[in-house]
Amino acid sequence: MRPTIRLFLIALVAGFFGSCVQVRLRTANDNFAQFAYAPAAQDYEYVLKKRQDPQALANISESYRQMGNSVKTEYWYSKAVQLPGVKAEWYLYLAEAMMKNGKCESAKKHFATYLEYNRNDYRAQRLLNACDSLLQFYRDTTLFEIAALRFNTPGENYLSPIFHRNGIVFLSDHYTRGLSTTLSDGTGKRYLDFYYAKKTARGNWLDPEPLRGNVNGRYNEGPSLFTHNDSVLIFTRNNYLSNTVGKNKYNINVLKLFEASFVEGEWIIQKELKIGNGDYSIAHPALSKDGQRMYFISDMPWGYGGTDIYFSQFDQGNWSEPVNLGATVNTEGNEAFPFLWNDTILYYASDGLNGMGGFDVYETILKNGEWKQPVNLGVPVNSCSDDFSLIVDSTGMAGYFTSTRGGQFDKIYSFTRKTPQLSVTLKAISSEAPVQTVSVKLMQEEKVISTAFTDLTGQVNFLLEPGNVYTLVVSHREYYQTSVAVSTIDSRYSANLSPVVNLKKVELNKSTVVDSVFFKKKDWQLKLESAKALDKLATFLKNNPHLQVEIGAYTDSRGSDGGNLELTQRRAEIVQKFLASNGVSNRRVAAKGYGESKLRNKCVNGILCIEEEHEVNNRIELTVRSILSDTGL
Repeated sequence: MRPTIRLFLIALVAGFFGSCVQVRLRTANDNFAQFAYAPAAQDYEYVLKKRQDPQALANISESYRQMGNSVKTEYWYSKAVQLPGVKAEWYLYLAEAMMKNGKCESAKKHFATYLEYNRNDYRAQRLLNACDSLLQFYRDTTLFEIAALRFNTPGENYLSPIFHRNGIVFLSDHYTRGLSTTLSDGTGKRYLDFYYAKKTARGNWLDPEPLRGNVNGRYNEGPSLFTHNDSVLIFTRNNYLSNTVGKNKYNINVLKLFEASFVEGEWIIQKELKIGNGDYSIAHPALSKDGQRMYFISDMPWGYGGTDIYFSQFDQGNWSEPVNLGATVNTEGNEAFPFLWNDTILYYASDGLNGMGGFDVYETILKNGEWKQPVNLGVPVNSCSDDFSLIVDSTGMAGYFTSTRGGQFDKIYSFTRKTPQLSVTLKAISSEAPVQTVSVKLMQEEKVISTAFTDLTGQVNFLLEPGNVYTLVVSHREYYQTSVAVSTIDSRYSANLSPVVNLKKVELNKSTVVDSVFFKKKDWQLKLESAKALDKLATFLKNNPHLQVEIGAYTDSRGSDGGNLELTQRRAEIVQKFLASNGVSNRRVAAKGYGESKLRNKCVNGILCIEEEHEVNNRIELTVRSILSDTGL
């Protein structure tokens, strides 16, 4: 072939392919502008194989992000951030995709770069912090057992389960004859329809079947709930009935809630639920027990960012204006898929709280009219991928949720919640050395639950139950008894509590002043303010039944020696009488008056002292005289 002809053909072919690329690029741009991300991404892939185009690179990255494909989002945004004129949010999107793909260490660098441009983005800061503290989500992986449901099919989506009769209703793009075969431009998959799967008495799942009736329409159906004894379905879908698509004043087709009834074996749409002004999406319903309060999500612009959770009250046949649940629940990110259990616990998904990546499932408790700080349910319920739509049965201990872990498709998992494994290991020491054969009683509300003795290491172990306050009473005949309180009231995770008690050895014939016991001047009558100190002394002696003690009374030097001796004897006896009236046997308590024989300062006869100096010598002392051997210690 002559050179001129060859060059002509090459130019012709190049021109043909160049024209084709231009057409595909124009088509991709048109689809992208119409939010048709699936065909747009396909055309952008073709274009970018032929030539470099910065706008196409940016758009394909965003297309895959909108489609929820974190693998391709990461691939393309990692190229986009190398472009001149890179946008700050591209670093955020790349970091989020990396986080969902389990690459937190790599994501941290891009979060940090994004935060250099947007230092006040608290959501991004929380995600960066989460990357630095992933171990917290593995704190107790024994709290849940999970399993994928058997009817999940590879390459198809199964999501958003709700309880219905003896099984669950859920959403899926699985195809069944009779349903629409139309593919979504946004995902490239079939639109989502409602399916019902029945669970047999033996725990096996029958093959899912689509719900009959017009609830399965041409486009996506969304999260839903059943009410009125499972005879009414309230569900999310785009604002359309039959073939008529409704749009708001901004010419946008938003999400709405619709109500369907079970009529002659089919689910027939009855009406749209009128909540809000109709200009913003209302979706993902959850209902209180009495059916009078509806929780849902919305993208109303006066929220905290993204989609927030709101509630509306049913009053005189109408739903009230939506009320935002507030900043404790909602964030700058997206909150979605609420589920209300027993009117007191709200489970929901968020990508704006401290999480593992994408949507994580959280739990918040309603107490005294306020929602408490949400708690991340951790591994294995949550993962680096999207985890959402958790529902809980009447026991509060089992249910289902959705996750994209292990791929790019949603799957439904069952879960069983386990009680935290709680225990306490007490260690008894004295002068830093372990003390063995110490009696330890585990008590609850003055009832002895269990008794054990410390081993050679000075330790003893007990199993505990959640939600209780216990007292560990520690006794040994050679030591003063002590006790320590342990609480499992707020224990969410399996744990072993490990208190250490430092035992004080009993010292015979060593006197100790009992503080704050006062008598009237040169009288044996007690002052009222002495009651608290004497109550404390009585408690100490009752807690140490192995001790035989002496109550010694002393006075100052004023008055005669004989008078002071008689006065102190009567003071010692009145203290002994008080103790006896509080359950301390006189056989364990001797009363002895010492008069002015043991002055504690210079204030002897003939020395002038002020009142405060004399009062130092007016006192009660406690002395352990012997250790009894028949108390069971």
